[in-house]
Amino acid sequence: MRKLLVISVLALLAGAAVIWLLQQGSGYVLISLGDTSIEMSALVAGAIYVLLTGFLLWSLLAVRWLTSAGGIRLWWNGRRSAKQRNKTAQGLLLYADQDWQKASLLLSQSADRSSMPVVNLLFAARAAADSNEPNKARQLLQRLKMTHPKSQLLADKLLAELLIVDEKLDEAVLLLESLHRENPSDTGILRLLVDAYFLLEDWVMAQKLLADIKHYAALNKRAIKLLELDIYTSLLAEFVADPEFTEQEQQGQLAELWEMLPQPLRKVPEVIVQYADALAAVNGTDKLQPLLTKALNNEWHPDLIDRFGGLQTSKPEKQLSIGEKWLPAHSDDAGLLLALGRICGRLGLTGKAKDYLTSAVSLEPSPQNYLELAELLGAMGENKASATVYRDGLRAGLKESE
Repeated sequence: MRKLLVISVLALLAGAAVIWLLQQGSGYVLISLGDTSIEMSALVAGAIYVLLTGFLLWSLLAVRWLTSAGGIRLWWNGRRSAKQRNKTAQGLLLYADQDWQKASLLLSQSADRSSMPVVNLLFAARAAADSNEPNKARQLLQRLKMTHPKSQLLADKLLAELLIVDEKLDEAVLLLESLHRENPSDTGILRLLVDAYFLLEDWVMAQKLLADIKHYAALNKRAIKLLELDIYTSLLAEFVADPEFTEQEQQGQLAELWEMLPQPLRKVPEVIVQYADALAAVNGTDKLQPLLTKALNNEWHPDLIDRFGGLQTSKPEKQLSIGEKWLPAHSDDAGLLLALGRICGRLGLTGKAKDYLTSAVSLEPSPQNYLELAELLGAMGENKASATVYRDGLRAGLKESE
């Protein structure tokens, strides 16, 4: 309120001063243009001059503002940017709607004037690849690398992904291995590289990559466990001992591979099954029985009991004794009955073997169970019964194939 009062008083004083100066009549200005002349006091001429000069300066500043970044140019650039953003948004919506060709075209055309040119070109390349245009996708990625050198890593990762999708796995691996050497902590590269190794079934290289995947958390814990399971079961399944080594040395090779496995994996039935098969291939049967016995005591699994029944040991009596201890808890398990029938057959206990195998067929009339029983009956001289069981097994096999 005080400020308003002071300003009002000063305005009144200024107005009074101007009126007083005008009344003094000190000098005048005469402007003559042909027949027209204009006469005014010097004070009025000065005031007009100041006003005109101020207006001219204001006009010049206004024109400069309108034509500079703060005026028309800013408005025009903003309008153009909004238009390009709208095109980018439309292109991304088309991509989300899986309209690959239109998305690629719109995103690539609007890339140069987009506020997000890298996004435009990356998604344009993806859309081109998804629309079965790999050459166009590569051209767009090359354009991205040339126009935005800092985005070269992004472009190369996407190129590697496209190569994997296009099943050019060797080319993808070469590119990804080079990128991994330069960027060892890049989780995206790690995921793509292990995918490429997986598809190539290069389990040795995939296993070597596991340490980095864990260290840099390239995958979540559940995915890492599944990946480990796939890699190590495949390594065991494809284990081939060096034929130049002795049997003991071959078993040592397998033992080294087994020791590489994380401790939790050594308790997984699927892994133990593969290890058991590998042990059998190098005649490591002495280690097999305690391994399978311990595994079955920890977790019952059909493949484990199948390997147990097929195991030929130096002490089949002990093997039979162990198997029969599981009967009270698994009396309705056809796999266990089949295993006991096989063991009894090897021991020459044909009557007992026949009982176990007959029970197995009753519980699970599978071709395998019929075959085991038919072969046993044939060995016992019961040819007619054996032929009947063979026919029943054949019928069971035909039903399964339908």
